[in-house]
Amino acid sequence: MARISDDQLERLKQDVSLQRLAEGMGIGLKRHGADLIGLCPFHDDHEPSLVISPKKNLWHCLDACQTGGSMIDGVMKAERVSFRHAMELLQTEHYPALAAGANPEELARLLALLCDSLAASVISQRPGRREPRCTKRRPKNYQRMTKPRSEMQECPHRSKYHAERP
Repeated sequence: MARISDDQLERLKQDVSLQRLAEGMGIGLKRHGADLIGLCPFHDDHEPSLVISPKKNLWHCLDACQTGGSMIDGVMKAERVSFRHAMELLQTEHYPALAAGANPEELARLLALLCDSLAASVISQRPGRREPRCTKRRPKNYQRMTKPRSEMQECPHRSKYHAERP
């Protein structure tokens, strides 16, 4: 078996959000300051004891487990698998083309080709395209104010019971 390189490990730790991974596992998270809290999936929990730090991309259980770590440690504990198998699971979930053995240079070339084709067909340059706000705007039937209200003459719709302002 080939050794997992350090740059692959760091890339996976940076790119995979622990918050999204926990939500995908069915853990309901609530914001608590800069961190997120939720029920720990590793033991019977009634009060939120799982703390996830999105900035550091780390988790820690403050109750019965007293464990924590990165998303790899969480996958290892949840799925009861080894480090290598947890890495493979994360790679197949988040990088399916790379896990299938596709060439990274070929993927980069295809991505550049896709971006170029999308840039060539910008929505505003399509023939027959009408902007929706052109159809929504209606002509206004009143004049714009050119003077402050205090200098305007008395409006006929105002009631004579309104007190005059000095």
